[in-house]
Amino acid sequence: MYNLFGQNPVCIPNPLYKDSTAGIYPRPYNDSTKTGGIDRVACIDEDFEFPLTVNIPDMVTVTLAGAPITLSLESAKLDTVKAVKGLPVGIKYYCNPATCEMKKNTLGCVVLKGKPTAANQPGDYNLEITLSLVTFIGTIDVLFPGALFPGKYSIKLAAKGSLECLKSSTASAQAFEGMVSAFPNPTVESLKIQIMAMKKGEAIMSVSDITGRIIRSQKLNLSQGENQFLIPVNELSNGTYFYTINQGGLGVSRKFLVWHD
Repeated sequence: MYNLFGQNPVCIPNPLYKDSTAGIYPRPYNDSTKTGGIDRVACIDEDFEFPLTVNIPDMVTVTLAGAPITLSLESAKLDTVKAVKGLPVGIKYYCNPATCEMKKNTLGCVVLKGKPTAANQPGDYNLEITLSLVTFIGTIDVLFPGALFPGKYSIKLAAKGSLECLKSSTASAQAFEGMVSAFPNPTVESLKIQIMAMKKGEAIMSVSDITGRIIRSQKLNLSQGENQFLIPVNELSNGTYFYTINQGGLGVSRKFLVWHD
């Protein structure tokens, strides 16, 4: 569908979680380590967006009858309507793939997106996400947060025009610290990525197809200033793809087209 209508997917999975265990990332907020959770403030009558990456390897360890057991994993899915409970009025969730069903050995994503309405009261909205793991012994529902993944997913909703919203608006404008371009587009043999980085450091560059499946991922050592990298595409089929640059949690994704004569 995306290919037919030239649309971008609703979200792009974060390739940093490619080698992680099965589940949803970032993990629920851990009070002891002060990590994870939803670190973006939502504001009444303002657009809100927060992506979550779903990693689906081919094996998963769960607890059954009080004992850990490792199972072969076929896929994972979220109910397209009832998987996320506790959202403020005006915020919904959308998946990539759109069916919310992700096959094994792939990355998918879910984005919490919308504009909270004045029907909400400012405060913390605690969420519960149900991820259904499809294994050879049946489907196992895993809660985030839950017994296996303790912590908290909470959206902090602030009043319109509040100081928190002003700060959030400034922070949300901070995307990837630099400029990224690619050419030629469409391309046949290779895509040249040009990155003007504001600071040096390690980054992740990945290529995904229209379903969000990661095709290629590599680490980059960016120098402050101009950087150039080549992505070979001669083995890719004709179609739409995305490259993603992620440095220190700040990322940018762009679409490119592969077209062999």
